[in-house]
Amino acid sequence: MAFLPKNIQLKNGKSVLIRIAEISDAAALLKLIKNYLDDSPYIPKSTSEFHLTLQQEETWIQSFLDAPNSLLLVAEYENQLIGNIDLTGNKRRVMQHNALVGMGMLLEWRNQGLGTVLMQAAMDWAKSNPLLENLQLEVYAENLAGIKLYEKMGYKQCGIIPNLFKENGHYCDSIMMTLSLKKV
Repeated sequence: MAFLPKNIQLKNGKSVLIRIAEISDAAALLKLIKNYLDDSPYIPKSTSEFHLTLQQEETWIQSFLDAPNSLLLVAEYENQLIGNIDLTGNKRRVMQHNALVGMGMLLEWRNQGLGTVLMQAAMDWAKSNPLLENLQLEVYAENLAGIKLYEKMGYKQCGIIPNLFKENGHYCDSIMMTLSLKKV
């Protein structure tokens, strides 16, 4: 399903291009993810655990291009990738109407409205996708800014997994959130 690229002006006055990731973005996307992983306390993976090769990243991008219920968008500023969001559609026939949301961005682009722009673009695409009916995500219970964003976008809390995350002896719950795209 098509996604038309969009130029969006953020709070900082800078214009950002939101577009579908292409195979040619693999190296830049790898670099982006490695850059934001260690600056993101609420992504449960560190750069030391992130070992995708260029070929694996290309395969990952292609998987989004091939799946009718999946989407991988990137945010670009002055030809540099600064953020991304993905909707990973479920492959099982009885659950293909669901997609899991993941998002990340460089530290210097946070609190500029980029998260809202990425979420809205992905949601608009999902709403027009005839397969998708629900979006789900998990968020650290301590990530108050993330929870506020997701609630603003219409997500509802639907469960808690206690102590899912553990860092240096500190536990944190995971909050499950869902967004219904279509009326049942």
